[in-house]
Amino acid sequence: MSDIATGSQPPPTRWGALRFAVLLFLLTASAAAFGVQLWQRAYVPALGADDAAMDRIRAADPRTLLADDLSSFRYDDQAYTVEAPNLDWRLSFAFDEGDGHIERFFQTATPSSLGTNNDGLGPIYNAASCESCHQFNGRTKPLPGQGLLMRLSVPGEAENGGPKPHPVYGGQFGDVSHEAMTGVKAEGAVEIVYDPVPGTYGDGTPYELRKPIYSVVGLNYGPMGDDVMVSPRAPLSLYGLGLLEAISDETLLSWADPDDLDGDGISGKVNRVHDAATGETAIGRFGWKAEQPSLIAQSADAALNDMGITTSLFPHETCMDAQAGCRAALNGAEDDGPEFDDESLIEMAAYMQFLAVPARGHIDHPEVRRGEALFSEIGCAACHKPHAVTGQDHEYRRLRGKTVRAYTDLLLHDMGEALSDGRPSFDAEGREWRTPPLWGLGLLETVNGHVDLMHDGRARGFEEAILWHGGEAEGSRERFRAMTSVDREALVKFLKSL
Repeated sequence: MSDIATGSQPPPTRWGALRFAVLLFLLTASAAAFGVQLWQRAYVPALGADDAAMDRIRAADPRTLLADDLSSFRYDDQAYTVEAPNLDWRLSFAFDEGDGHIERFFQTATPSSLGTNNDGLGPIYNAASCESCHQFNGRTKPLPGQGLLMRLSVPGEAENGGPKPHPVYGGQFGDVSHEAMTGVKAEGAVEIVYDPVPGTYGDGTPYELRKPIYSVVGLNYGPMGDDVMVSPRAPLSLYGLGLLEAISDETLLSWADPDDLDGDGISGKVNRVHDAATGETAIGRFGWKAEQPSLIAQSADAALNDMGITTSLFPHETCMDAQAGCRAALNGAEDDGPEFDDESLIEMAAYMQFLAVPARGHIDHPEVRRGEALFSEIGCAACHKPHAVTGQDHEYRRLRGKTVRAYTDLLLHDMGEALSDGRPSFDAEGREWRTPPLWGLGLLETVNGHVDLMHDGRARGFEEAILWHGGEAEGSRERFRAMTSVDREALVKFLKSL
């Protein structure tokens, strides 16, 4: 026994030494694990875990790499489905999980399905899965009931400063429902007829555009009224979106020239929108009018408006007061929580953030090179900017400091009265549209079987898309229209090489 008076202690036992050794081992192992995790967080997601996986990227001509080292070399009908090479295993896991969410077909809530991870569809909606509108991560052909959406609003602003929803039909027309299961009727149907718009190129070659005329029929909740504003929207592709998200706000603001101070006729501006994730105002960059600031917000908005799936960002169904059956329908989550949880929402965003962009081809073909020069000469590159570098503040290091060749400035531009939807959205006016990226469009027909372009799919190819340009782009359109057929073909070949 120890002698407290003299302060002597018994010699340590072997069990005490063993406990000390175990404790030392655990502390060392914990420190090592923390160091490895810190290393991976700081470096591996940026540099990759497998050096050999980057060999083809390093060997490629940098001009072909539209998405830097997040480019791919697949050119068949799966070209838009490729995971960016050399992802850290955690990002790769999130990517795979997100892929499942994109492909998942949701189902209408029933008592037996309550709380399952594919529950809560509708009760009024446009599609049962993300892939319905984004087939193979591209653009499903925009047809009523198949991919074409119809945004609605009335004069005034919503509480968040955005479009004011229609008092009966809400902010988006719902043309599908499972009436037999829920007793809730779809809102109606969209019909399109086309008026021909003839024209002539400068060399006398005739062309014909088609002007869409939209109507809503079979309305199940009463007339819409004369003050309704409608805006048709075709799907957009999902690949490369993480890099667009990583372009800094400062870069977008440096490109903006809302008062055309440089006198070049181009007056792009940012759309300042409500960010549902933060509750603050932010710069929008996703959607046809740049109405969402991040992929998390964009995913949650699409889940709600396209499929009727609630999230923590948008926790309430879009059922309006006049739609009693919709409001009474069963929620697809337990305890009245969101039908799609935050972890799944993050995984869905990660999938879009790390979808690779197909690399360019035929970069040295004489006609392609000629078309690329013409693209700049007639002014297209003023808005479809061919080069940007992502910022250093994105949450994923893998997306920082990358050279992006997306051919967009993500800004709003006046596109003329012929393309106006007459519907303001935050700072975007009816004539204003975000510059859509051009990268990967050369494979659209291969992947999705069509080349229907513009915000509503009215253009049947690159030529018609250019000819619909007006407003700030009118000069570029007229220079294209005045070209010889040889030069027009060269410009289109360049676009098809992207």
